[in-house]
Amino acid sequence: MKTVADIMTRKLVTLPADANIHQARELFKQYNIRHLPIVNAEGQYEGLLTQRDLLNSAFSIVEKYGVSKLVQKEEQIQVAEVMSRDSEVMPSDAALIKAGEFFLAHKHSCLPVVDNGRLCGILTSIDFVRLSLHLLKSE
Repeated sequence: MKTVADIMTRKLVTLPADANIHQARELFKQYNIRHLPIVNAEGQYEGLLTQRDLLNSAFSIVEKYGVSKLVQKEEQIQVAEVMSRDSEVMPSDAALIKAGEFFLAHKHSCLPVVDNGRLCGILTSIDFVRLSLHLLKSE
């Protein structure tokens, strides 16, 4: 195991940028995930929506309109308004050492894996924990 492709998650849950943030929140809950890559119809990577982005949006809505309006307002806000378009990405053939150093240096917990503009996976801190456990168990 030497490249990002060796440990990245390939079964992805994604959304288009024109989906609403209520739909995103439901996916976070349904799949128990913290990161949601945003792609267009061709699978081209457009950005990343994190659980933190969604929580910040929810706090803002609740502060402005109250809890009773949360779902209604979430249904009116597109993912494109909340997502990060400038998130760091990594190619699938990048060395795991490079990805690990990135996680430590930037304290991110996710790296979308993008080859030629197309999303092909996601690398998270959990993937590194799985790798660590695998290596520890094989000693």
